[in-house]
Amino acid sequence: MNVILNTGRTVWQGQAIESGKDLQMYVDAAAICHMNREMMDQIGLEEGDNIEVVSNFGDVVVKVVETRETLPPGMVYIPMGPWANRVIDPDTDSTATPRFKNIPVEIAPTAEEVLDMPTLMKVYKKYN
Repeated sequence: MNVILNTGRTVWQGQAIESGKDLQMYVDAAAICHMNREMMDQIGLEEGDNIEVVSNFGDVVVKVVETRETLPPGMVYIPMGPWANRVIDPDTDSTATPRFKNIPVEIAPTAEEVLDMPTLMKVYKKYN
């Protein structure tokens, strides 16, 4: 399914960063994709299922969570962090800040596992 991805900070992601990026708490707070219930039903997803998010810039596997916020149809949200960074445009147009909003992505259920932080960093190192 083609959707628009927005990224941003959350209280839980911020708390987890302070606790330690190598902890499961950080994975649980940042390696997730917020989605509204209607979209989850349309794709056949339950909370905690894994999805692959693919953009023109990369791909990543994250867990689905039903959003407690209002997300319009066709939009998903991933907290800022290394999982979101896998699919955002690295070009900064000389601003030193990538575009974290309105990223066209394709999402699909997957049997692949969400990578923990050390494994994800090895993937980054492999491609950079």
